[in-house]
Amino acid sequence: MSATKSVFTRLTGKNIVMSYTGPFDGQVLSMFGKNIEYSISADKKLNKTIFKVFIELAQNVSYYSNEQEQTKKGESSGVGTFIIQNNDDHYNFILGNPINKIHEIILKDKCDKINSYDRDGLRTYKRELRKLPQGERGTGNIGLVQAALLSRNPLNVSFIEIEKEKSFYIIAVKINKEA
Repeated sequence: MSATKSVFTRLTGKNIVMSYTGPFDGQVLSMFGKNIEYSISADKKLNKTIFKVFIELAQNVSYYSNEQEQTKKGESSGVGTFIIQNNDDHYNFILGNPINKIHEIILKDKCDKINSYDRDGLRTYKRELRKLPQGERGTGNIGLVQAALLSRNPLNVSFIEIEKEKSFYIIAVKINKEA
């Protein structure tokens, strides 16, 4: 059993609308993206928001997961897990993937910084990030800011140690049903 699957077996919950564990290649992103965009809720605007958060965070898994698999086309794709939970007044979008333990502090600090900004501050920070060269592998950037902007809620981040040098990075985003 992969590290991804064993860690997420601990994250059981109620009201799971959709979940997946495996490689986050283009085909998987497209299939789940379409399903999210059109079938989570009767509210099309809410579906679009969930879809956009999914794409932002799923691309991070695809590019930066410490666990990679080869697709049939020979391309490398990151492995991770996502869960969408339906609660009374909001959806929880939970996504995780293995990372090098050295990236924990960087990701935690980045999420804390993102959570410290109001909407205008987030927009300014996003513009600043666009001007920078691509970040170090595994540390995320604009996608995290965009997820916070779209959800209008703070990012909830945690880590579970898998091995001495490896952790499982979990990010949870609350998406309110009412704007």
